[in-house]
Amino acid sequence: MKPCVCGSRIFERKVFKASVSNPAARICALTHDQLYKRQLRRKMFSSSSHLPSLSSRGFRSSGTIELPYAWSNGSRFNMSGWVDNTAEITVPAPLPVVWELWQDKSRIPTWMPWISSVEPLKNDRSRWLLSTDQFGQHFEFSWVARDLPPVELHKIHWESEEGLNNRGAVRFSGTESSTRVQIQICYEVPDVLLPFGSAVSPLVEQVLFADLQRFSSFACKVVKALGKRNA
Repeated sequence: MKPCVCGSRIFERKVFKASVSNPAARICALTHDQLYKRQLRRKMFSSSSHLPSLSSRGFRSSGTIELPYAWSNGSRFNMSGWVDNTAEITVPAPLPVVWELWQDKSRIPTWMPWISSVEPLKNDRSRWLLSTDQFGQHFEFSWVARDLPPVELHKIHWESEEGLNNRGAVRFSGTESSTRVQIQICYEVPDVLLPFGSAVSPLVEQVLFADLQRFSSFACKVVKALGKRNA
């Protein structure tokens, strides 16, 4: 038995809904059920504000939560609101080298370990798989992205067409010795992450900054290797 959120009476949700026969009573049952779910979701959100600071690698998986893939019909997941995250870093490498490294999508998991794979497709499309352990659980999401026309040596950008709704850009500005790299990702938070509320956005920004730090180290190794080759 669950108390009605309006406090008017006690009802058992499954039995009550099954036994209602007239339209007016069915509407009442639906309204009470929706209010109950809304109250439950608010409680889940309020508890998320007490979550500790999180890193991108610090959790073990206690279960697997996967959203269904829908490549055939292009349907998108049920989302709730867009979130925008940005991170940037100065890389001690020339702009042409940094630009070239980002052109090969197969390299991206090297500095973004939460991206399990990037599969090139036809017509400037690619299929992405994200796999990560966060909040004590394992999450996997995938999407097909379409590359938008790049601005040579300045910007690459994309938007998803199937799967996880997202869009983003990587911007570059630099000199002969260093390059400023800024990554911006805008995405709709999947329902499965809603219980973690405001902890999601700062977590993603931490992960993006760590990714750029790894990219900086990777670019430095490439520059060093190129120097030895040309010596």
